Amino acid sequence: MRLKLILSPQENPTYVPINYQYQLSAAIYKVLAKASPAYADFLHQRGYPAPSGKLLKLFTFSRLWIPNVRRQGTKLTAGRRSSWILQVASPMLDEFVQNFVLGLFESTEIVVAGGRFFIEQVETLPMPEFKETTHFKCLSPIVVSTMRERGGKLMPYYYRPHDPALSEAIRQNLLQKHEAIHQCPPDDERLSFTIPESYKPKSRLITLKEGTPEETQIKAFETYFDLTGSVELMRVAWECGVGEKNSQGFGMIEVVG
Repeated sequence: MRLKLILSPQENPTYVPINYQYQLSAAIYKVLAKASPAYADFLHQRGYPAPSGKLLKLFTFSRLWIPNVRRQGTKLTAGRRSSWILQVASPMLDEFVQNFVLGLFESTEIVVAGGRFFIEQVETLPMPEFKETTHFKCLSPIVVSTMRERGGKLMPYYYRPHDPALSEAIRQNLLQKHEAIHQCPPDDERLSFTIPESYKPKSRLITLKEGTPEETQIKAFETYFDLTGSVELMRVAWECGVGEKNSQGFGMIEVVG
């Protein structure tokens, strides 16, 4: 399920950091904790097991849509006092979605790195119709990586948009998510990820936990792209996100055309 939040800034102007993803993720966990501290702690500390042994969070969220956005130093602000928009999605209806909605009703505001917003409206967005080949665009950057040896050490290698191994890495990631959700593989395991030749993907360098000892830079990208094959895996991609670090604000997608 996907929710659209209409957020009204309490101050004019309201500021958020350019790299706000970590703080926005923390705000989502705080909303969950309003309804169920136990579930918020479970999701933050552990998550849902996948066949690979990894623990998955199984939710994602979009970039903040900021009207007439302006950059001032290391922060972003709106050009005028008006609503900001955030989308949040998860397939876990009885756990994540239920607790998130209850938490929103119990909260009068959401706070992102000191920026305070009234929760003006919450809408449920319908799942789109997926076809054999469906066109998408990013609502937040995609990141896919693997570990490779460099200088005698294992280091993260971030796939580039046209890397020949990217499509299969995305498929395998979605298969893991499907099994974590449904405890079984999909009936149709086919999936390919392709970027139209006419479109040039945009690179994004995102800093998580900026200014702390745990600061990490993530190499990601945004693009229009096609998924061809399993409708089951497209549903997982729409509700959980494409690639990795979805719960930190990566991989939310939207159907276009």
